[in-house]
Amino acid sequence: MHMRIFDLEIPEKAVLAPMAGIADSPFRLMARACGAGMVFSELVSADGLVRNSGKTRRLMDFLPEERPFGIQLFGHDPAVLAEAAKIAEALQPDCLDLNFGCPARKVVRRGAGVGVMTDLDRMGRIAEGVVRAVRLPVSAKIRTGWEEGKPVAVEAAKILESCGIRALTLHGRSGQAAFRGAADWSVIRAVRESVSIPVIGNGDIVSAADALRMLTETGCDLVMIGRGALGRPWIFSAVRTLVETGRPSEDPPFRDRIDACLEHYRTALRLLPEAKAVREMRKHIAWYTRGMPGAAELRREAFTLTDPEDVRTRLEAFRDRAGEPRPVPLPEARPEQTEAGHYSLDKSRDF
Repeated sequence: MHMRIFDLEIPEKAVLAPMAGIADSPFRLMARACGAGMVFSELVSADGLVRNSGKTRRLMDFLPEERPFGIQLFGHDPAVLAEAAKIAEALQPDCLDLNFGCPARKVVRRGAGVGVMTDLDRMGRIAEGVVRAVRLPVSAKIRTGWEEGKPVAVEAAKILESCGIRALTLHGRSGQAAFRGAADWSVIRAVRESVSIPVIGNGDIVSAADALRMLTETGCDLVMIGRGALGRPWIFSAVRTLVETGRPSEDPPFRDRIDACLEHYRTALRLLPEAKAVREMRKHIAWYTRGMPGAAELRREAFTLTDPEDVRTRLEAFRDRAGEPRPVPLPEARPEQTEAGHYSLDKSRDF
């Protein structure tokens, strides 16, 4: 059964998370091609938009094939966010999303992201101001609260609903917890039961089985996947298959996974400057090949190659040697967010 959220019909149960430094247009296109019901921009600074930063504005670029597409804004000043929302609306995305959940220190220090949840009155003024400033539907992403063990998500959700927010995403960790420990899905259920707007669950979904369990246990309307899609965009089709048929799906064979990586790379070269495409694909190559024999050597080499053709040739050679008949389970590919937009490949953390 399709879900209506905003004025859109979302045909899938899983959407892609807005990940700073990762969820660019090539990655979003891969996710949509693999069955993501909706995608969002990387985090866009309201202050940067109002200051007319070219780099910030480029974060909002998207292609028609990415729709349904939302632009996610973060900031701390209600007036600045309202002005930024008008700028973003001019690009005609399908919705705007307010980030009240990012725990990165450089964001929280400015009173933005999950830092807003220390002042629910200001959160309400931000939401109300943005909703009034634009015609587009506005959603919001929150955490359980700022302080560990003291959730305020239900109160926050009710405030946001009263301000005209049309849908809510809840990550089941506090701001203090950042990416440590397990997400508390019981808070997602409590929020789902406290508001009438759609609720999207987020946190600790690294497999289709996790997605189905969250849908079942919390009653949330959709799930949002971040780390589980890194190097594995087919997780979205796996969720669809499991929800619709009850049948689990294996990860594709190694060769097919490298073919997907090559398609991602071709898209990046088409949409980004060559040097940036090569640089941005390094982390994705590491994720696509994680768990494969020889992946560590490939990863080291990929981080030194600068010529686009050399990268393609190296990936094709790696693919042609990856001839094992069946896939093996992948370890969880969880990058650690150390600052907004910077991730470590070797740590295990959740978005």
